Amino acid sequence: MDSAENRTPQSLYCEPTGSITSGGLLFGHNITNAVFPLLLMQISLANLFTAIFQILLKPFGQFSFIPQLLGGITIGPSCLSRYEKISDHIFSSKKGVMMVNAFENVGLIFLFFLLSVQIDLNVLKRPGKLAFAIGISALILPFLITLAIALFLKEYISDEELQGSLSMVAFLESGTSFHQILYFLKDLKMLNSELSRIALVSALISGIGNWVYLTIIDQLFAYSKSAQWHTIVFALTSHLFMIIVIVFAFRPLILWMMRKTPERKSLKESHVAVVIIMVLCCALYAEIIGLHPLHGPIVLGMATPDSPPMGSTLSNQFGCFVWGVLMPGFMINVGKRINLFELQIGNFLIVAFITFTSGLAKFIGTLVPSLYFKMPLRDAFPLGLILSGRGLFDILFFYRAKQAELISDEIFGIMAITVIVHSAIIAPIVRAVYDTTKRYMAYNRRTIQHTKQQGELRIVACIHEPDSVLPILNILEISTPTEKSPLAVYVLNLEELTGRTMPIFIPHQYSKTPTLSPSLSSSSSSSSSSSLTSLAKVKPTRASRILNVFHQYEQQRGRSVVIQCFTSVAPYSTMHDDIISLAHNKCTTLVIIPFEKFDSPYVRTVNKNVLEHVPCSVAIFLSRGILVDSKYLHSQPVISVCVIFIGGCDDREALAYGARMYENPNILLTIVVFIDANAITNSEFVEKRHDQQAVANFRINSYENTNVTYKEERLAGVSDTINALQLIEKDYDLILVGRRHNKYSTLLKGLSDWSEFEELGVIGDIFASSDIRSRASLLVVQQQASVVEEMIET
Repeated sequence: MDSAENRTPQSLYCEPTGSITSGGLLFGHNITNAVFPLLLMQISLANLFTAIFQILLKPFGQFSFIPQLLGGITIGPSCLSRYEKISDHIFSSKKGVMMVNAFENVGLIFLFFLLSVQIDLNVLKRPGKLAFAIGISALILPFLITLAIALFLKEYISDEELQGSLSMVAFLESGTSFHQILYFLKDLKMLNSELSRIALVSALISGIGNWVYLTIIDQLFAYSKSAQWHTIVFALTSHLFMIIVIVFAFRPLILWMMRKTPERKSLKESHVAVVIIMVLCCALYAEIIGLHPLHGPIVLGMATPDSPPMGSTLSNQFGCFVWGVLMPGFMINVGKRINLFELQIGNFLIVAFITFTSGLAKFIGTLVPSLYFKMPLRDAFPLGLILSGRGLFDILFFYRAKQAELISDEIFGIMAITVIVHSAIIAPIVRAVYDTTKRYMAYNRRTIQHTKQQGELRIVACIHEPDSVLPILNILEISTPTEKSPLAVYVLNLEELTGRTMPIFIPHQYSKTPTLSPSLSSSSSSSSSSSLTSLAKVKPTRASRILNVFHQYEQQRGRSVVIQCFTSVAPYSTMHDDIISLAHNKCTTLVIIPFEKFDSPYVRTVNKNVLEHVPCSVAIFLSRGILVDSKYLHSQPVISVCVIFIGGCDDREALAYGARMYENPNILLTIVVFIDANAITNSEFVEKRHDQQAVANFRINSYENTNVTYKEERLAGVSDTINALQLIEKDYDLILVGRRHNKYSTLLKGLSDWSEFEELGVIGDIFASSDIRSRASLLVVQQQASVVEEMIET
């Protein structure tokens, strides 16, 4: 379709020189007579109404695009533009319309370029049988069923306009947008789940098929008025030439710019400017040869690597600007074409029926292959709902069909309304049916306390930054691995997902020059731990360094330590899913998370989510003093370790962890028990009995060990507690403490009101606070959260 159709051909519009700005309302000038104030008002109102609807719909857990569409509809003839003065002076003014159209088109160019950059086509090399079957089924079945029903209904429709457009409605409704499914999964916070990986690959397969269909129809429509075949041949040859230039000229230049960028640094401004020029040139060239201007940026985006620094820089620098400044123009134009007062109920029911049929066909096309490949119904049902969803990117295709006069304004409005209604129904159902946290619920005890001291201890060690590698190695060494009580360590390198679309989970295999081959595998069941594991091609520098360090430590420790390394590249909002999934699949007893006071809020949110949902015990490690660097690991000096015991399941877990350390001759272990001097001892309390039994067992087992010291501190109140903690932190290299305690205890009462780091608990927060300058590292232990209530009841 020639983009010239998007212009206003009715008349020549002349703009007086100097009318871009108004000169100011205070100086008596009418701001609606100038282009720039009109543009600012429309964009500001679109963002304002979007923000209002986001606030109103947030409690209902709706998708993020719904407030954007409702904001555009509010501006349109259904609400504000219904008043003639507002419409004529602001929203329907030719000055404002021209600028909004320009912003819309530029916004779409950069939006589709950014989205295309994020597409990882490597997943198509090995999509897996399940994802491939779903992708093909969800592509063909809705198209056949919906088109057949549309052709049948044509015979009974009297409205000629709807009758002529019904086949196109069926075709548009049967499509699947990969980007929309991606945004659904982001909004549902399911991006790291196995279900999302299947959904994304399936949607990508269906989306490519739909894109081919749309391109063919686009070209046929553009040249339907021309009987000259040489015009079509010239256009296809020009299209091929554009692809060749992008692949063999632009892509090598982009790769060169990436190589010239230091690791973990952003692209230079000059390099970003070059990328912008490339995008605009591709759009202009596509316009010249008769293609839609989006074709060029889409091809360029797919040829651009999504890995840092290219993908992350483009996403960070362009993303907010495109969505906040340019894309409101699209929302405004969509809203202008939706008039709720002009929709005919008969036409609405017919189009809504086609939409429902299409959604049902997609649902069945997803459900049947999923069940055939033995996917549980509890996974197949939400997967079908997600892939049957419609959203903003689908409305974009409807809008394109409206511009080409393939559907009318009324039909476009009905299709947009059905998208909103359909998505509003799907979102709460999927949230209710698919709860990832319940899937990792443990039905047996995975705690250090209930693990045999002479048995294997399985640990997930998380790495947010390379600086955490040595402290993690030190804490593993302090855990005293031996051949009788070995450590199985699963190291998880955590990196934020920026630039690329799909999260990846990489199991590393050690080699002298590790390489990561791009592939994607899937098993017949979504519950398999290896299902849809992506070995994406990323920069191996950080991962390889971490891998080499842990491999050397594994070789030094011999049979007492076995290490396997993984990398998770995911958004912070769902990064905890990979940690929890790994802990669940490997049946680990402990997850160790490094902590820094200057961690970003996003990292702290990940830590809190792990604490809340992980199916085993968790230890948050704040490294200081000798445990920060390699001195301890290389020289093995004698260090002093203190376990503070106040009471509760977390303190018992910390005590059990300390019990694994005292067999190391280079560790001097001290157990300090805080006793409330004012409390009335009552051994009938279940928790009290468990505490007494744990301390008694420890003292019996360590009775002959001269490296173990037992102390009791009788405290009268909070002030005594703080004084005792200040004395303790000066004498030890490592302090172990439980995270959760009885908040009504007189020894801790009121301290939680002053806590800065709630994930460390009351005692841990005191040690981590800036008021105490300590050389002691801190290990805050939380016992398996999912069985705490069961243990208390017993």
